[in-house]
Amino acid sequence: MGPGKEGLFLDLGRSGGAEELLKRFPPPRFFVARVDGGKIAGKAELMEALASAFRFPAYFGRNWDALLDCLRSLPDEVPAEGYVLAVENSALFLSASAGDKNDFSEVAEDARAFLEEKYKVPFVIALL
Repeated sequence: MGPGKEGLFLDLGRSGGAEELLKRFPPPRFFVARVDGGKIAGKAELMEALASAFRFPAYFGRNWDALLDCLRSLPDEVPAEGYVLAVENSALFLSASAGDKNDFSEVAEDARAFLEEKYKVPFVIALL
């Protein structure tokens, strides 16, 4: 089973954390974007953190549709063999908003399916 075949969310907190992340998804082959889940309570903080971590363009609209567009465009903007969103302090990630967590999961799953189908590259969210 190759990287990213495990599922959208990959819990690495119990299996070595950051070391396991680098072992499975070694840079520069894989683009690893890091965010601190402890600082992401809701949608506004999520959009800011992802814009910075994935180097989204200045015109990023900070809404769910714009997020999906930017995630789908990653191979054009940041060429790599795969993409990982590493969420440190993942137990706190979007803890203040179950609705935002659900919406984000849906967008991320749509982006994952698109990237796999069109570019044959994985997209994984690693929980640390």
